[in-house]
Amino acid sequence: MSNTKRRRFGVSEALTRGLSETINVVENNTGIFRNVILPLSRIELDPENPRKLAITLQDVREGINKEDPFYDRKQDELVRLQELAQTIESSGVINPIVVYKRGEVYRVVAGERRCLGSILAHKQEIEARVFNEKPKGYELKLIQWIENTAREDLTLDERIGNIRDIVHEYQLQHGESTLSATLLKTITGLSLPQATYYLAVMNAPEDVQQKITEGQIRSLDKAAVLAGILSDELRAEALEACINGCSLKELRQLIAKEKQTIKKQSLENLSLKKAGRVVSRINMGYTLKTDVVHAIVSSVLNREEFKRYSDTFSKVNWAHYDQATRAFRKLIEILEHEMVR
Repeated sequence: MSNTKRRRFGVSEALTRGLSETINVVENNTGIFRNVILPLSRIELDPENPRKLAITLQDVREGINKEDPFYDRKQDELVRLQELAQTIESSGVINPIVVYKRGEVYRVVAGERRCLGSILAHKQEIEARVFNEKPKGYELKLIQWIENTAREDLTLDERIGNIRDIVHEYQLQHGESTLSATLLKTITGLSLPQATYYLAVMNAPEDVQQKITEGQIRSLDKAAVLAGILSDELRAEALEACINGCSLKELRQLIAKEKQTIKKQSLENLSLKKAGRVVSRINMGYTLKTDVVHAIVSSVLNREEFKRYSDTFSKVNWAHYDQATRAFRKLIEILEHEMVR
């Protein structure tokens, strides 16, 4: 398979500027911050930080236990932190970390890698922006996400998880609203194309999301393309090709080729029908209203003999075409199974 130039999805200039604005919002809610020099011995990491580093302060200070089940992952993270430590040792920490006071210690809101790197560089102190109390909800998640998105080693799964957290906190603070690419752009500061890709991946079929979680799909571009494939068979083929190193261009060509094949087969079937051949399958038609699908599924599940399948459809978001389509296919599968018993 050929390789294509890697496309980076980093933080936009507008989003970087937005960090200062977000800090101002947090100041209004939690009191004026102050920049101080803090002893590293009084700093602890925030367990709720969405970056989810495997390595801990204790690992950095005392060494990683070889019996640790996450030993290999922690070693990889340690190598990257040692590279950062070398930079800190020669140039210091350019941007202060963000912390809030928690009793006698300070908990890191943003900048945990700089904190750990400073310890590895044998620094005793670090510059920090201190809030009197923990920033709440949406503001906290946004600060952490801006900090984390600047890191190139963040996985796609972590990036998506961070955005889900931001959206959740935003909706809690501003009320539930239908999430669109435009709203996601407004919430996060992403460009509209980036927001569109992330939204598609957040609503991707379960098989795509599983491969992202497992780290087998790492490209946002590819994940967004895979998320748009409605055919289970075609998506499975595309997933396999993607995992085996298929480039984005080749992935799109594969999908286009398969769609052309499907279209050709449909035209041939139509031609056979017109020629008087016996029809051997029923065309279920289509609808642009997901409420119609929801009504059909609900009607079937209300029958006594099908009530036991209700849990199968309990998590379906009927507002999404892909989920409604898969639910209807599942209903047909169940009906066909029951009818032959």
